[in-house]
Amino acid sequence: MGAIKAESVDEGADLGESPTKILLEGVDPAELIFTRNVRKAELTPDFVDSIAEHGLLQPIIGTPYESGIAIILGNRRTMGAIEAGRTVDVIVRNDLSAEDARIIAQLIENMHREDMRESEIADAYAQLSMELGLDADQIAARVAQDPKKVRASIALSAMPKSARQAVDHGELTLEDAEELAEFESDPKAYKRLLDTIERGGKLEWALKNERRKAVTAVLRKEATQVLKAAGVRMVGEPYGFGWNGSKEVGLDRLADSDGVVLTPESHKSCPGNAAFFHENTPGEVKATFLCRDPHQHGHHVSGSYSFLSPEEQAAKAEAEQADRERREELAIAREIRHEFIQELCRSKKVPKGLTKRVLGMLYTLGSDETSPDVLEFLKAPGDDDRSARYGRFIGRTAEARLPLVLLASVAVRVERHVSDAVRGWGKTWAALAWFELLTAYGYDLSEPEIELVDALRAKIAAAEARAAAEAEAAAEEDEDQGDEDGQEVTAEDEEAPAEAEGEDQDGEKLTAEDQEDALDRYLAIVEDDESDDPVSEDKGEQTEEADDWEARYPEINEPIAA
Repeated sequence: MGAIKAESVDEGADLGESPTKILLEGVDPAELIFTRNVRKAELTPDFVDSIAEHGLLQPIIGTPYESGIAIILGNRRTMGAIEAGRTVDVIVRNDLSAEDARIIAQLIENMHREDMRESEIADAYAQLSMELGLDADQIAARVAQDPKKVRASIALSAMPKSARQAVDHGELTLEDAEELAEFESDPKAYKRLLDTIERGGKLEWALKNERRKAVTAVLRKEATQVLKAAGVRMVGEPYGFGWNGSKEVGLDRLADSDGVVLTPESHKSCPGNAAFFHENTPGEVKATFLCRDPHQHGHHVSGSYSFLSPEEQAAKAEAEQADRERREELAIAREIRHEFIQELCRSKKVPKGLTKRVLGMLYTLGSDETSPDVLEFLKAPGDDDRSARYGRFIGRTAEARLPLVLLASVAVRVERHVSDAVRGWGKTWAALAWFELLTAYGYDLSEPEIELVDALRAKIAAAEARAAAEAEAAAEEDEDQGDEDGQEVTAEDEEAPAEAEGEDQDGEKLTAEDQEDALDRYLAIVEDDESDDPVSEDKGEQTEEADDWEARYPEINEPIAA
């Protein structure tokens, strides 16, 4: 080692029994002992080049350590000197040989560096606190810092990496870290807060929410003790409670056999009596009372109650299985029915009366002439554009057979109503009228289709009965009102036909008679329009033979290509 000089200590410093410090000059930096530093030493090329050119302008501070000298202040400069191949001057201080003094000295030096991270300062405070037994006030006094800040730093040192980095990057303050530390005793809340930091959420709101939960938890605990002492069974919030999906029902929807709404007092003796607290309901802590099995205990439930007992679930499953089998049978019947429709649409001549029926459905339902299913019913082959195939088919079809094309267009629309009727909705009367049309022209209903037709007729009959009852009730109400107003009811009023139309549950017109009347009126208008046509002036003189499409249109027998 280099030359040794003894220098007196600065006046006023309390250095214990040895008031001197020793300066060693020209010391090989590799001979010095590196101890754990509170800050990682990082070297840069510029720093090493500067030492190589000018040497160290400031001595290293060390202390006697075992058989050598340990570095207290200047780890980075010592490493730079080793890298640059230069010697260093060392001031050896006996008053800093204690571990806590060494750490504090390092900390004070490094805290003046602008680039020292808050997490590094926190680690140093934690080291002094945990390893040397110094409390926050003792550390604050030695490093001349606010005790509150020291406590916050110590709390930060124990936090996960995400929180430490957030403080280092200025995303969180030490005050935030100190508030976060108050939840360390509640692992779930602590994790939720850390997750909030991780995803960049608003910590202020999350802290407030967790404090509210903590207060609510205390109040719930106190209320639970009171309720249990009164004999109330406490349960967790039932799954689906309030959505009519749980077996449990709140007392506000329950009544006894006499129809009296139940209260916590009147329900207390019921074996199903229980209560729970809503997990996330803000405001006053209030228990919700319920019955765990209202049907078993003979209560009446108001409103909908969709929970099913095991027996009810089994019955429902059986009904659903039967419905699936029925739909499968109807799907097979649908394939056969569509084959019949295809053959009907490819008839050599239009069956008598078919056009009138199709026009009736067209008038009320419309058609789907652009649907690809139309081409399927017409058996129009090809894989090119649908419009092109449709136009080609129309162009090659005899004019007398064009109503069959209209039949295919209407069939697509009505078959959709049949599919809806299978599911329990749609235009019931349209599906029924379609089955009646098909059977009129030779289609044999399958057994599942017969059951479907019967169900459709029953549904229509029930709707008509409801409409009649409503009309009768309305008439009676009007009569009573007329009597009250002192008005005389005339014979004309009594004989005036009711114009109320029956509707099914979907608000659709019902009876086939209504449809037939509308169609007759429509066709009458068409016939009146055609009376101006010279070709149709002698229409009344036509014979039954004139209704024969083949006689009127000889080209019907010409071969056609789809």
